[in-house]
Amino acid sequence: MVCRNKTEDELTVTGPNISKQTKDAESWKDDQEKDEYYGRYWPLYRMIEKNDWQGVEDFVTNHPDALTAKIVEPGSMTIFHMIVELLIDAESDEAICLLDKLASKVDPETLARQDNHGHTAATLSAAKGNLRALKLLVKYNPDLTNIRHGEGFLPVHDAALYGHKDTFHYLLEVTHGVDIYSGKDGANVLSFLIAANLYDVASDLLKRHPTIGRDSIDSRRIILNTLAQKPYAFASGSRLGRLQRLIYNCSCQLSFANTQTHLYSIPVEKELVPSIQTNDYHDLDGDIESFIVTSKIHSKESTRFGSTQQITTTFGAMLHKLHRMLWNALMHLSPGIKGIHDQKLTHMRTVEIVRIICEGVVWTNFQNSAQLSVAMLAAAILGIPEVVNEFIMAYDSSSNWSNQDGHTIFDHAVLYRREKVFNLIQGVNFTTFLFSSRDKAGNNILHLAGRLVPSSEVAGAALQMQRELQWFKAIENLVHPFFREATNDLKQTPREVFTEEHKELVKEGEKWLKETASSCSVVAALIITVVFAAVFTAPGGSDGRGMPNFLHDQSFMIFAISDMLALFSSITSVLMFLGILTSRYAEEDFLVSLPKKLIIGLITLFFSIASMMVAFGATVHISLSHKWNSVIIPIALVGCVPITLFALLQFPLLLDMYSSTYGRSIIIESSWRELTSCQIVAKGN
Repeated sequence: MVCRNKTEDELTVTGPNISKQTKDAESWKDDQEKDEYYGRYWPLYRMIEKNDWQGVEDFVTNHPDALTAKIVEPGSMTIFHMIVELLIDAESDEAICLLDKLASKVDPETLARQDNHGHTAATLSAAKGNLRALKLLVKYNPDLTNIRHGEGFLPVHDAALYGHKDTFHYLLEVTHGVDIYSGKDGANVLSFLIAANLYDVASDLLKRHPTIGRDSIDSRRIILNTLAQKPYAFASGSRLGRLQRLIYNCSCQLSFANTQTHLYSIPVEKELVPSIQTNDYHDLDGDIESFIVTSKIHSKESTRFGSTQQITTTFGAMLHKLHRMLWNALMHLSPGIKGIHDQKLTHMRTVEIVRIICEGVVWTNFQNSAQLSVAMLAAAILGIPEVVNEFIMAYDSSSNWSNQDGHTIFDHAVLYRREKVFNLIQGVNFTTFLFSSRDKAGNNILHLAGRLVPSSEVAGAALQMQRELQWFKAIENLVHPFFREATNDLKQTPREVFTEEHKELVKEGEKWLKETASSCSVVAALIITVVFAAVFTAPGGSDGRGMPNFLHDQSFMIFAISDMLALFSSITSVLMFLGILTSRYAEEDFLVSLPKKLIIGLITLFFSIASMMVAFGATVHISLSHKWNSVIIPIALVGCVPITLFALLQFPLLLDMYSSTYGRSIIIESSWRELTSCQIVAKGN
């Protein structure tokens, strides 16, 4: 094309504008070629998806190139990837036989092809736990176990991460090209086992391989960080009912002569007892054997049946075996007991793992402490006292470690209301300056206690307000008097922080208490009306002098006494609820005053309802005992229904309120003088 320049009298030649059209044409051609290419294997994909293995075999017979072709984009997903990925029944003999036949027709490099994530077919088999397919693939290419995918992990790591125990054990045996028991590979193996809740396998590896997870501080950090994120793997995070907790904790101890054989209600063989519960442990079977040997060597007193010590020890061994047989039978008969047993084993193993990882660390090296402190602080935030306790036992000064905000483990325990972690202060030796530090905002630990921490474990705004006050009062007793009036960077004292943070909670608690008191007072007032009127309408009528006809009848005496008790208790209940309604609702009232009134009100209301129903039953007996004796018992049983319903509906609230007000203290009861003089340590130990 020729055009004239307007400014210059010359001709310019420009080529046709075909670049964009050419690119579009090429792109369309590429798309068409891709459609043709992948469309050729689309029927194969659909057959694999439906697990039609005969159809897959026929297709490969007719199209041999399908063995090495890319079936799915992106990446290089081959037919082997697709069979392993889409296999529904891992135990299908037909599928495994077909996989064996196809794998025998290709070279090892084809089996080592990786998809866009770097996964080989063997990697997918390990992640899915398809042990049969994995063994078959490794048979034709043993190097598949050494190929890392995009994230840098081996098939053995994927088997551990997804919790396939049998597949993991197999890969441990066949992975030879890489040392998976040391370095970051070893740490990741343990970390993934812990993440998959395979604590027994992780514990066994730690015992069998001294270097795994402990050859560098980074390896220890990886494992401890993983454990610090699993609160439910420890006893403190278990959610057991009262009966389950009784079975879990129940243990008996038999003492024989110079032996100390602990027989736990839930027998646990060759496991370490967590130091959070006790400072020593016993290998039961080993102890018994050593006791028998010792008694044979050192026996001094002999009888016609043998040495005294040998007799007592042998008797203890027999009792131990009988005890174990009994519990094994119970665990077979009751899956619930076996579940509690397994849970206890898990709790013991996790603490043992933490203890092993913490051993041998040079804690006075600042770099070591800095790397491992993250795990301890995370455990304090999530409320895992077992992990924090192991750190303190390994290095007492770890209680002074802090994060970038200047918060120590006890600061975190207060910030997140972790009373079990905070109570570990009993085992800390350096307590003189423990609560004298400030964070970056100038807050001391009492300022942190003044912050509002919503809790899902405490029901009701009033109970939560009471809990917040209990925390604040407890910390207030532990800090030096100077820090009670100290101000932060915002010029706020701890009490001012508490008041500001809890304004809305006070309003919510006031609203909840008033609604509860109003509802209950209406019921109590109705009871007063009924039982007061019943006094002047004696059942069975009166004579001419106004004396009840059944005055000397036992049922009438029951009626009179129960009616008076119902009247007095309901009046007391109304007065308690009236006291709640007219309260000034100051912060301190939520600590004892208001909960106590609600407890008394609910108890007296329940008692008045029960007494009223007894009076009703006595009245029915007086009126109907001469005519329909057979209906008295059913009516009395029906009369128990309202009492039972009230108890079931209100008892949980009453129990929570009573245990929160009069139960054991949330944290240790001590003073700042005992803390600074280390007397609190003596209490704890």
